[in-house]
Amino acid sequence: MTTFYQASSAEQSLFMVCLFFLLIVTLFYSIAFYERTQIKWSIYLNTAAFPLVFALLSVIGEGYRKIEVSRQYEVLIPLPMWLMRCIAGAIILLLIFETVVLFRERGKNLSRSSVKQAIDTLPSAICYFTPSGTVKLCNLQMHRLFRSLAQSDMQSFGELQKALDDCDEKSGIIRLPDVRQTYLFPNGKAWRYSQKEITASDGIVYTEVIFSDVTELYEKNLKIKEQTAQLKKISRDLKILSENVLAMTKEKELLAAKTRLHDRMSAGIIAMRQILQQEKMTEETADAVSLFQKAVSTIKNDNEYPLERGELAEFMRDADTIGVKAELNGEMPQQQELYRVFLLAMRECLTNSVRHADATSLTIDIQNDDCSASIRITNNGKPPESKVIPKGGLLNLYSHITNLGGSMEIQSNPVFVLTVTVPKAKEETK
Repeated sequence: MTTFYQASSAEQSLFMVCLFFLLIVTLFYSIAFYERTQIKWSIYLNTAAFPLVFALLSVIGEGYRKIEVSRQYEVLIPLPMWLMRCIAGAIILLLIFETVVLFRERGKNLSRSSVKQAIDTLPSAICYFTPSGTVKLCNLQMHRLFRSLAQSDMQSFGELQKALDDCDEKSGIIRLPDVRQTYLFPNGKAWRYSQKEITASDGIVYTEVIFSDVTELYEKNLKIKEQTAQLKKISRDLKILSENVLAMTKEKELLAAKTRLHDRMSAGIIAMRQILQQEKMTEETADAVSLFQKAVSTIKNDNEYPLERGELAEFMRDADTIGVKAELNGEMPQQQELYRVFLLAMRECLTNSVRHADATSLTIDIQNDDCSASIRITNNGKPPESKVIPKGGLLNLYSHITNLGGSMEIQSNPVFVLTVTVPKAKEETK
């Protein structure tokens, strides 16, 4: 039986080099399979093979040294070559099999390095903390953000909380007050912070911290705020314009009433002259005198109203001026917007009742409850010849009502009736 020490020098050297190579490869495979916890048998075999090869290499190396020094073959363990070849062959077969397994499992299993590389490519900043607050896993984006926050490397969850609490305009990072947990960094990017607890498969509870890039949403929010401010300005301008239209409508009505009053008085004066000249009264002159008397009566009533009594009082005076008796039942709403809309509806119906229906009386019924207010307006004039379609003043009135969330209903037969219902504001209903 030939032992290792009886073999030729070339065979001894080649075998020792082979064992040294197997020692290195076994160590490498032990580390490679350590991250693949699902292949436990390989971890156990490599763990046993590495010390075996190391011990075998140490023993034959020590014996080889003694042979070189004393030129004697008395050694501690006389190992036969066939046994050593079998051991080396078994380890080589194991390594070949593990190589095949690694090749087949390539890309199918996640190692720690692959997880770290994947999380580093994410656009969001992510970090996981252990129950004690130390960093377990953190990607590059989180390291960059924390260095901007604290000008240092992150070591614990407490450092992150303190950096978020201390950020201000001096540090260049601003916490946006009107946006939930959002921070504006000096480079113009906005990051939203969130944290939650997650439980791993082994039962350990980790704290997950994420910074999400919301720069696009932040910029769109700024644009929306700017557009909202512009819309508010336009709304104020439209409100002023509407008030001016209301004032112009009122002035137009007064001008038309004064024109009719002037025509009636002129016709009355002409009729009185004809009576004095002819010393007799015809049917035409009698009608002219009657209109003259109404005009004088209107001027008298107008002079009896004191000035500056409010918009409702002015409406009542204007109605009397053009010869229409306005009967108001109920109280006007206290809310300013509703008050103006109701007054606009009353003036529009007053104008239309005189112009289209030759009415002499206007009935206005107002009802108020906790949630809404309504007004119903009708007249004693002739009914409309066809269905009333809103246009002109009625269309403008409908626009005001819909802006307040109300509704408008027009009844054409058997008599004209305008009904407006508008909800009250929340502060008034409380």
